[in-house]
Parts: sequence; structure tokens; C-alpha cells
Amino acid sequence: MSGYLFAPACETDIDRLAALEVDLFHTDLCSKRNFRYLIRHACVIVIKRPGDSAIFGYAILLGRKNSRKMRIYSFGIAAGARGKGLATRLLAVLEEIVRKRTCHMLTLEVSDGNTAAIAFYRKNGFVQYGFRLGYYEDGGHAILMRKHLDMSGQEQ
Repeated sequence: MSGYLFAPACETDIDRLAALEVDLFHTDLCSKRNFRYLIRHACVIVIKRPGDSAIFGYAILLGRKNSRKMRIYSFGIAAGARGKGLATRLLAVLEEIVRKRTCHMLTLEVSDGNTAAIAFYRKNGFVQYGFRLGYYEDGGHAILMRKHLDMSGQEQ
């Protein structure tokens, strides 16, 4: 995993983010316009290598003013970069951001058919708290998951 940078996205990343989005997901895709807005108004973290414009993964983190929780809106690792611990490190970066904003909970939705992602989130302390029928554009269902964090960096 050495040699990878986890950094805020910038507008020059939009084309590569949109291309990665198409590779990762089949429905509910972020458009270039959505990415531009999110880069300006939310927290978008990308995984890169120094001197390389390729994006190996990314996450979008959303929060509301005066809320004690934040939501992982999107999270993905390029197929060729999987198995290197990047997802675990990206999740740790997100948790650090959440704690710095004095939030105590991280939430997300994941397709009930994405067994690898569900297993990853469970392994990293997320628990299911709900289910939404027909949540995605293609009619797919979503599992709602959350993780409680404490301010010292230790899971509760």
C-alpha cells in the first residue's frame, strides 16, 4: 500500500472520477456535474500515486451542519487496485475526518447484492440498522449500515 496518497479531490480529477464511477457501478451514477458540485461542497477523497494522474479509488462523505453523523455517499476501489488494503485505509481516512468534525456516527447504504462490500463493512464494525426496498434506480434493494465512533478513535 505504500506509495499511495489519500487526498481531497480537485476539479482536474472529475473526468477520471466519472470514468471510475462507470467502471464500478451499474446504476445511480454520479455525473461530472455531480462530481463538480460534490468536490466544491462536500468531502471527496481520492487515492492516487505521486506523479500519476490515475485514480485508484475514491469516497464521498456527506454531512449536515450541527449533525453528529456523516454518510458515506459513495465508496469504491478500481478493480486493478483491490487486495492491497486501499479500502481499509480509505475507510480509516474517512473515520479520521468524521472524528475531526466531532461526529460520532458513520452511515451508508449498500446494495443487498454486493456481498463483498457488505462483508467489508461488517468486518470494519458496521452493523445493519435498516433495509430499503427498490432503493436504487434499477429497483435494487439497499442495506442501511452504521458505525458508532468515539472521539478517541476507538470503536464503541
